Amino acid sequence: MNHITPSTNRSAYPAPTPPDSLTYRDFLLQNPMEGTLKIQASRAQRALPTSDVEIFILQQFFDQRVLFFRGKTDADGLIDNIILPAPPRLDSLQSEDAGQGALYQVYADHPDFLPTSYEIEIFEGVTSILPVVLQLPQENEPWQ
Repeated sequence: MNHITPSTNRSAYPAPTPPDSLTYRDFLLQNPMEGTLKIQASRAQRALPTSDVEIFILQQFFDQRVLFFRGKTDADGLIDNIILPAPPRLDSLQSEDAGQGALYQVYADHPDFLPTSYEIEIFEGVTSILPVVLQLPQENEPWQ
């Protein structure tokens, strides 16, 4: 696997990082259900879908780093139906003690663009859509 150094971090939801003591086994026990993620990669302010963007979905736990998904976007800039562990839906519906979804780190890499990173929250039975917006290296430079 290529080493990715993310250039930006965009969080779809403000949520704390999982505690350092959370193990992969604990994570799976807390997230026994499934949620779905759809990736939409584009450039030029979302005007142009971008193919061949390599997507990595992972999470760091106390005992290991786990790669949940690795794949490339299609000609329409999409990866659809990525199944990920998620907490039971009821946990997120209790208003007094609403739990959060399962948090994942998403990294996008393409040789022509700056790498980017995102944090996404996944819930049981819900398809979360993550727009991945790519920038050319010169787009990140300040005006002279």
